[in-house]
Amino acid sequence: MEHTNESQLPRPYVTASEHPEADRQIRRPSLLNRFKRRPFLVWVGVVITLTLVGGALYSVYMSAVQGNVSVVINGRAQTSPPTTTPGSKEVGHGYGIAAGGSLAELNDQELEQRMAGIEAAGATWVRFDFSWDAIQPDDAAHYSWATYDRLAASAQKHHLLVLGILDFTPRWARSAACVDSDKCQPADNQQFANFARTVVHRYKDKGLHYWEIWNEPNNPQFWQPRSNPTAYAHLLQAAAVTMRAEDAQAYLITAGLSPQDTTDTSYSPIAFLTAVYAAGVKDSFDAVADHPYTFPLSPKDPGNHAWSQMVSAKSSLRQTMAGNGDTHKKLWITEFGAPTGGPGPVATISNPNLAAHPYVVDEPLQAKILSDAFALYKSYDWAGPFMYYSYQDAGTSPDTNENFFGLLRADGSKKPAYQVFADTAKAAAQ
Repeated sequence: MEHTNESQLPRPYVTASEHPEADRQIRRPSLLNRFKRRPFLVWVGVVITLTLVGGALYSVYMSAVQGNVSVVINGRAQTSPPTTTPGSKEVGHGYGIAAGGSLAELNDQELEQRMAGIEAAGATWVRFDFSWDAIQPDDAAHYSWATYDRLAASAQKHHLLVLGILDFTPRWARSAACVDSDKCQPADNQQFANFARTVVHRYKDKGLHYWEIWNEPNNPQFWQPRSNPTAYAHLLQAAAVTMRAEDAQAYLITAGLSPQDTTDTSYSPIAFLTAVYAAGVKDSFDAVADHPYTFPLSPKDPGNHAWSQMVSAKSSLRQTMAGNGDTHKKLWITEFGAPTGGPGPVATISNPNLAAHPYVVDEPLQAKILSDAFALYKSYDWAGPFMYYSYQDAGTSPDTNENFFGLLRADGSKKPAYQVFADTAKAAAQ
């Protein structure tokens, strides 16, 4: 979906105050060898000392894991900030908000309110763009980091794991066949890979290790002038090499795929992922992402909709992964939602109005669609985190349904779907 206007994986907290080398020094045999021939009382003293030191180190370790190590600086106890690091290459169920580019548009006060609200809703993840076009707008030699430093710091402050989307081409890096949009295919995969490596280098020590490579490249709106899975696969492969060389903990996810038919310019999710595998790049990603929007239908409704194309036992993204030996990899839902406003007919629970082809649902149906999706999602042991798009309506103009995907209305009041999300996310965190 257009989102530029807009796991529960418990990572251990590790801080600079941990010194594993100290623990190894305490256990060195040479320390004990000094007392081999000493009297019994010396041995007792050694045992007591080791017990006290070991207990102290254990306390420091436990505090570090919890992100609460205190040290004394200039006579004052200072608590070091937690740094999130991946605990596993397998990421299971978790709940987050897909924010796209919306967070970058907020001022400091608005960002604080938004991130605090996302945390209060029970989310443990937030997904947003790291736009190449915004970070390197002028050339390959200069970077603009202020916006993304601010977003990364705010996410960490509110205990949110970040899924960063690396996407959107600056004018200087676009192909000759497409120059008028940041959604143009990059002209040079290595230029993108160099950008990706630099982003990883900057943020790996800030706890960011999870990266989605591009957004919806099966949709010509996001990969211009037309979708090309082989070209995308080669971009992914180039980026994976540089990112993993920079950060051994980097966890790379294929771009979330939008509901599309295969045409001259677009690919269905299954056709696109099949072509990516055929390009021979399966070792370049740790998980697959999808955007299985079904509105105005529920994911539980029968039929050939985006959710069934993700999970069907006959033909689906999951079956495509299995056919390529990737059942051990997770499938992340990095966008899902339904708009409660916009032009045209409206679907409701009592009147789906399918003959009119609605692209808008009322608020009770939005909540039901999300509740049904969560019920199915919780039954999938192969699923990675679930990101809801989006947290708050982007506006009030009925000219586009893009303004109305939020769990909250534009004025900050809660839709029924908010409670569905919050109840599920908070229960999962317990």
